[in-house]
Amino acid sequence: MPDARKRRRWTTRSSAQTSTSAPDWADELGLHPVAARLLAQRGAASAEQARRFLEPRLSDLQSPDRLPGCADAARRLVAAVHQHRPIVIYGDYDVDGVTASAILHHALGALGGRTDIYIPHRVEEGYGLNADAVRAIAKTSNPDKPTLVVTVDCGVASQEPARIAKDAGLELVITDHHRFDPDRLPPADQIVHPGLGPEGEPPDAPCGAGVAFKLAWQTLREAHGSPDSLPDRLRTLLVELVSLAALGTIADIVPLVGENRVLAAMGLCRMRTTTLPGLRALMEASKLLGETVDAQHVGFVLGPRLNAMGRMGHAGEAAELLARAEGDRARQLAEGLSRVNNQRRKEEKRVLSEALAQVEETAAADDDHRAMLLAGEGWHPGVVGVVASRLVDRFHKPAVVLSIDPETGAAKGSGRSIDGFDLFAALEPSRPLMQRFGGHAMAVGMTVGVDQLDAVRNALRQQAVEILGEEERLPELPIDLDLDLAQCDVVLADQLARLAPFGRANPAPTLRLRSAVIAQPPKRMGKTGSHLSLVLRSDEDGRVIRAVGFGWGDAADELREGARVRAVGSLHINEWRGLRSAEFHIQDLRPVRDSDEPDERATPSHAPADASAVEAPAAL
Repeated sequence: MPDARKRRRWTTRSSAQTSTSAPDWADELGLHPVAARLLAQRGAASAEQARRFLEPRLSDLQSPDRLPGCADAARRLVAAVHQHRPIVIYGDYDVDGVTASAILHHALGALGGRTDIYIPHRVEEGYGLNADAVRAIAKTSNPDKPTLVVTVDCGVASQEPARIAKDAGLELVITDHHRFDPDRLPPADQIVHPGLGPEGEPPDAPCGAGVAFKLAWQTLREAHGSPDSLPDRLRTLLVELVSLAALGTIADIVPLVGENRVLAAMGLCRMRTTTLPGLRALMEASKLLGETVDAQHVGFVLGPRLNAMGRMGHAGEAAELLARAEGDRARQLAEGLSRVNNQRRKEEKRVLSEALAQVEETAAADDDHRAMLLAGEGWHPGVVGVVASRLVDRFHKPAVVLSIDPETGAAKGSGRSIDGFDLFAALEPSRPLMQRFGGHAMAVGMTVGVDQLDAVRNALRQQAVEILGEEERLPELPIDLDLDLAQCDVVLADQLARLAPFGRANPAPTLRLRSAVIAQPPKRMGKTGSHLSLVLRSDEDGRVIRAVGFGWGDAADELREGARVRAVGSLHINEWRGLRSAEFHIQDLRPVRDSDEPDERATPSHAPADASAVEAPAAL
């Protein structure tokens, strides 16, 4: 079966500068020239902007009343608290929704608010504000003290449920960050959304948890009548809640620039010593308590545990853990999340195996099929989105994976895309064929009758043929900078680490070594010999550096000592027996030929044979 990762297109990031010299402010900040050039590529045009990037502070956050709708929503929440009215926080079932729900719960609870959290069931109720749930909430509402429903991470496309809430006498505040139709906004009492401002959505628009954090902040300010100061206990609470905002921000894969970068960086720092009982229990169950937590830990350890309940059971338990649980209950829930996550991984492996068999049977991996839509009975609806991500990773083409319910005749699931292909726009013309549809450019959710599957599949494939050319179908390996091996040292590795947290719009720097010589015989490493160990030597000054290729063990049989290579990868610190050294992690490797140019086109290259088996980060 073909693996698209065996051919990759080396490209230069659109932000990369052609200048090979460091900015004039590099010396002022004591920066390595390469680190300074990377900061300039990421928008730092002055020493002050570079300093703000390297040293984010909570004081860099804009006032929450600048978020469209936030000030009015905060006034409504404070009024409900003062009137002793019930408040229902209606959240989504993913990491973003669960953390957003917990943020508002903690903030309103600190003011004495009467709050409940409602998380819909992924399979039985689906995404967004659910009409039946609204009716159930309305039945318990007292006309004299009507319940206030505030959504987090959902609701901006829920026109009919919002009308039901209004007719039932509920007060409805919607907070969301997803794509919306300005001509079809729901009839809520207030909508909080970063895209509702006069200039549209900013490049650092927050996720649901980020929006909830801003609303919590503004609500605390409103309650105490001061935009500039809060009592110490509330300031301390806000700092703690940044850790939950960071979880949602990183897991939801929003751009880690601007305010999102501040929330992510400050929240990750706070997680290590958090006093929030539920988050502390989750950290302990994940063996991260007291450790330095980074974006990788959120994507691969914490996020999947929180997502697992929504995928395999009910995310209400994840919300309970982060919002209410303490002591033994918190430990019980945190350990339960870990067990459910293991079950999720087993189920995911099974569904992926069956999906790959279907790919083989239908030739969906062939070049003439530039997008795939797969469906099967018995595929757990909670894992099909992750399986779609795995297929995209393996074949580098848009993939939709649906679970068929034989009783209803409906197929429900998710799709994931690749850069350059707007999956939402590609499927939009097929909306009349679907029962439900929503999402954005890179991810969609949908329900479609089995009798319409072929029509939707064919329409998607046709869109892919028209949009995806030969180059677009090869996965990109974007390169930030070319440099000589002689520049790779501990100082540079340390400074590159300061560009973290890495994620969308702020990826880990990808460096290309112009030319290096394999100084010693290549070796396999690891228990099964699946990884590659090289020693590379600089022609410029004879400096050597260890290079590691995870999953590249087979390349050891093809590479030879003395061969000249060009390598693309990232620079890291290796610590062993108290010694620190720079180490290069290989992402791609090619022999140097006399005809090679820095902007060479895609050619076959070595790649990990089992690259697609790497655990994907927690995505929506």
